[in-house]
Amino acid sequence: MKSFDPFPVLETPRLVLRQLVPEDVETIFRNGSDPLVNRYLGRDPDVSIEVSRQRLQYVFDAQKDHTGIRWGIIRRDDPTLMGTVGFWKWNKASFYAEIGYEIGPAYWNKGYMTEAIRAALAFGFEHMDLHRVEANIDPENRASRRTVEKLGFVHEATLRQNWFYRGQFTDSLIYGILKHEFKP
Repeated sequence: MKSFDPFPVLETPRLVLRQLVPEDVETIFRNGSDPLVNRYLGRDPDVSIEVSRQRLQYVFDAQKDHTGIRWGIIRRDDPTLMGTVGFWKWNKASFYAEIGYEIGPAYWNKGYMTEAIRAALAFGFEHMDLHRVEANIDPENRASRRTVEKLGFVHEATLRQNWFYRGQFTDSLIYGILKHEFKP
């Protein structure tokens, strides 16, 4: 794949994964400033809409530079942005990328994120020539662990105290899935 132009819109039975636009900054801020959403991200919640705008610009730049891609997640029958999913840390030489995702608490435990990640993985393996996708998860984030395990990711490593945040070291769980292991 040479570019993300036109932007690849992905559809699932219940969802549409669409291009993020500057007007999405309000929802990005709402999710980005919510302590529940940020609990396991290892970064401070967004303290202003400007911080969220900068994070959104990073997404736009990565897409333009063809170093990553992120979709906005909406339901087919409701244009309200629920969250995002996408690839970053794309290493084209090694056919590898890391997946990242978040969704507002009102949409938790409904299977939306599993559905969205499945669609993103299908795109990554088919159109980005990925051979491997990794998820880096806080050990306390049981919901995220369950989500990737449902999709076929395997827990491959625990990086001991590799992340320093708010005065303490924390571990990271590394999950991976290979192209031939993925079941769309």
